[in-house]
This record gives sequence, C-alpha cells and structure tokens, in this order.
Amino acid sequence: MDAPRPLRTADEAWAALEGQRGMSDGEAVDLWTHEVQTAQALLRDGADDEMVVAGLLHDLGDGRVSEAAHAAWGGALVQDLLGERVAWLVATHAEAKRYVCTVDPAYWARLSPVSQRTLELQGGRMTEPEVRRFEAHRWFADAVRLRRCDDGGKDPAVDPAPLRAALDRVAAIQRG
Repeated sequence: MDAPRPLRTADEAWAALEGQRGMSDGEAVDLWTHEVQTAQALLRDGADDEMVVAGLLHDLGDGRVSEAAHAAWGGALVQDLLGERVAWLVATHAEAKRYVCTVDPAYWARLSPVSQRTLELQGGRMTEPEVRRFEAHRWFADAVRLRRCDDGGKDPAVDPAPLRAALDRVAAIQRG
C-alpha cells in the first residue's frame, strides 16, 4: 500500500469526500452519503467537531485501497490536516467494529451483509489481548461511538446535508 499524500487544506478534504459520490462498496448508499449520514448521526448525538469530522471522513480509503488497509490509509491521509484524534478515529474505525463484535456477540447480526463480510477482511473478532489494548486507549469510547454511528449511516431514504462547517473549524484549529 502506498502512503497517501496527506491532505493540506479543508478544501482538499472536502474534494476527497466529494470524490466518493457515486462510489459504492456494496451498501445501499454511495460512500459520500454513508459518510455524511455517519457525521450527521454523531452531530445528533452531541459529538464535538473532531468526532463529527472523523465520521465525515472515516471511509476516505474505501474504493481507493484494499478493504483491509482503508482505515489506516484514511488516518494517514487526514493526520497532518486534522490532528491526532481525528486521524486515530479514522484509522481505527474498523478495529472498533472488530471490538464491538467481540464484546457484544449480538452486534454481528445488526451489521449489514457487506459489513459482516468486510469484518473478516479486517481481521475478524479481536483476541482478548487486542480487546484489552483497545480498551486502554484514551479515545476508545469515541471509537466505539463512531462505530455505532457508522453502522446507522446506510439509509437510502435519508437525504444528507453537507457538514462543511465542522471540517473548516477542525482544520482551522489544527493550523493554530
């Protein structure tokens, strides 16, 4: 996997997101709609801007690199522009799926068929040492929260609205 060229501006991040309009990973909605719906769910849940932006950009690697590599690739893509927390959440959203499927066996049945298939490509359920390591991370709860909103962001009946303002705010904070 080639490392992505890091995003430098909010405009580049928004263009990368827009580039996913019409791209499909097999779900009922395109990747752009899925990511926007994930961010909207986080916003409705009272998440801060960094969480919303992580939800907005969490699948930038889908359709660009392998399923197994897409989360880490996306995290590397946003790290410089959006900071450590957003990058970690993007990079570990597949790990969060592995985690939740491990600690909540009923969760597997709530995943879409596509998400069930990709779970296996992403490493399957976690081992006990992986669970402990994941739970020890300072943003562990945020990753699980993002994961649960990620699963709900696949509704073809929802018309997403752009969330550009949150992206602009997080990018501005990172620039200092």
